[in-house]
Amino acid sequence: MGSSARNQGVDSGAGAGVGEESWTARGGIQLMLRSVQAADQTGLRAFIDGLSRESRYFRFLTGGRISDETIEGFVSHRPGRDAAVVVVTRDDDGAESIVANAEYVVNADDIAELAVVVADDWQGQGLGRRLIRRLQQMARASQLRGMRGDVLSENRRMLAIMRDCGFSTRRNPDDSYLHEVNLSLQNEHAQRQAGDHWLPRDWFAAN
Repeated sequence: MGSSARNQGVDSGAGAGVGEESWTARGGIQLMLRSVQAADQTGLRAFIDGLSRESRYFRFLTGGRISDETIEGFVSHRPGRDAAVVVVTRDDDGAESIVANAEYVVNADDIAELAVVVADDWQGQGLGRRLIRRLQQMARASQLRGMRGDVLSENRRMLAIMRDCGFSTRRNPDDSYLHEVNLSLQNEHAQRQAGDHWLPRDWFAAN
């Protein structure tokens, strides 16, 4: 999924950071979640260049090469405000490979604009859902008002995941190719009860 926000005039280093967290993937493979670091720029370039054209399109709204400036933006966030994390594998020598990246950038309305992408070989293992829920925890801890994102309308898997994570979903009135996803962190119970913008359940089951 993509996010329309990018931070301006930021400092180096992830904002609402996390310590290292051990995650177990299917098959018992051990992964590590941690905050993005300035030294991750090379690893993020390799990770993004390794995505399929479809995955790049779903995340960045383009299937072409992602600019160096965009990569630099992933390692530059306002400390204590924005958040960026990666999921990595580690070989026997401790060398890391990034298999997923997630971030949010807080806008002027105290809304976290989020984006998540998972390497093609690791999709379908629940990493995207776990990353979204982890970002939710971080946004709540930072006492933000809510979260939002933009998802291509054809990316039904991501829309279903966002719905499962409590987000309301509606077609963007200004762009039929996009759906807006929103989550209120101030009154999440009311958000779930407000069904006007929920997509029908059978929409997600369509092929």
